[in-house]
Amino acid sequence: MKPTTTSYENIERFIKCYSIGRDDGEDSLHFIRIKVPGGILTSEQFLKIADLASKYSRGIAEITDRQDIQLHWIKAEDSLEIFSIMDELGFTTDMCGQGFPGARYGDVRNIACCPASGIERDEIFNCYPIVKDLTRFFTGNPEYLDLPRKFKIAMSGCGADCVRAEINDLAFIAVKNSGEVGFTILVGGSVGASLPGPRLTKPTGIFIYPEDAFKVAVSIIEIFRDYGNRESKAKARFKWLIENWGLEKFLSLLKSKTDVKFEKYDGSIFIRETDHEGIQPQTNNGYYYVNIPILGGRLTSSIMDKIAFLADKYGGGEIRLTPTQNIIIPNVSEENRNLLLKALIELGFTMNSSRVRQLSVGCASDFCGKTLYPHAKDIVRDVVEYLEEYFGAEKLSSLRFRVNASGCPNDCGASLVADIGLVGKQIREGDKIRQTYDIYVGGGLGNSPLLGKIVAERVPAERVKFMVASFIANYLEMRKPDESMGEFCRRHRIEELKVFFLPKYGG
Repeated sequence: MKPTTTSYENIERFIKCYSIGRDDGEDSLHFIRIKVPGGILTSEQFLKIADLASKYSRGIAEITDRQDIQLHWIKAEDSLEIFSIMDELGFTTDMCGQGFPGARYGDVRNIACCPASGIERDEIFNCYPIVKDLTRFFTGNPEYLDLPRKFKIAMSGCGADCVRAEINDLAFIAVKNSGEVGFTILVGGSVGASLPGPRLTKPTGIFIYPEDAFKVAVSIIEIFRDYGNRESKAKARFKWLIENWGLEKFLSLLKSKTDVKFEKYDGSIFIRETDHEGIQPQTNNGYYYVNIPILGGRLTSSIMDKIAFLADKYGGGEIRLTPTQNIIIPNVSEENRNLLLKALIELGFTMNSSRVRQLSVGCASDFCGKTLYPHAKDIVRDVVEYLEEYFGAEKLSSLRFRVNASGCPNDCGASLVADIGLVGKQIREGDKIRQTYDIYVGGGLGNSPLLGKIVAERVPAERVKFMVASFIANYLEMRKPDESMGEFCRRHRIEELKVFFLPKYGG
């Protein structure tokens, strides 16, 4: 469709707020990543995005683990028309800079936010208003559109690590310090392959009040902008700066920039463990939010239409996207709860599925050109379905673990912080190239964050599910009472863990 005159008049602003990314797979040349601030949107907005998917993206949309919605198969000549529609809806995109060879054109990515902000019972602080303010400030702001690389922020106010704070450049976690509510800050995380390699965030040990969070966030990004490495793209992430400076130097500069009083914080960072899965009571008595498991986050525009209808009929017309690629429908009354569940089951959603289905993540590696079939979303679905078949949903739900899959070492699926992580690797066999996966185990988030240990390399994709099932069987047989999977892995040597993955089931 030929762009409208209005589109041409707004092209300068579109350049600052909108971008198309580069695809290299599934016959897709470009993608658009729609930023949904805090993951919260109306059913009407969701419906309009479904229309965009139907018209421009072969009827397919994907929820990302940063609460974005991603559309593929975008034609460059359609982009201005799409941007015009997005502008009317109030959305912008990431400024995708992967096509630039050097260190520049980085922006602040969609800020990961607790998906139950404002409705979670016993919430410490509602972060969503701060997320909205920061998003509004950075969007299209030319002073922050040429960072050395992308910058990822996470904010959680529920007391849990539902935003994977440890793998963000910057995380604000709501805590109580001597009875006062505020934030403690974590910095320098990223599990990607860029230098100095995968890193978990470093706790700063400081406490700030909510009214100072905006100023502190902007100041930290300015430090990255002004002092980040621009000589090498491989060294341009914020974690490189933190690694080289150390916390003391970084905090000294931050204090001088902000003139904010930093109090000491040495308490627990997280006080609970939840990803807001299942059906949970809200702060307003008699109402619930319902988490719909969408393993891998991929949806058809037709299903999106139906979800929007159900959010209107049984909820309050609001939809929330989660960092685990699921959808939450909030504000469901007691009388509508079972009606909504019945309708979702009729649509094909496994509402009685295992917790591992709700927690697991798969990246969109079929579009990056770095993997062959089966891709990350395919392999995580294959593994989870196999585990549910052999162990049953009830048994798996009692264990609380996640299986994350990434198509390549860039680890977009955060496999290194999953209990079981799968990282794709292509190998050559004769004149053919085959897709395999390295298996990691023992990764974790929360108060005991860990990077997973590699236990098997270059595993043929069709054998991965059998090896994972063998490990789960050994864990069930040998764990101590109430021992988590992370604690189990820390208790055993790597040689023992490798043996636990030798297949017992199938294969």
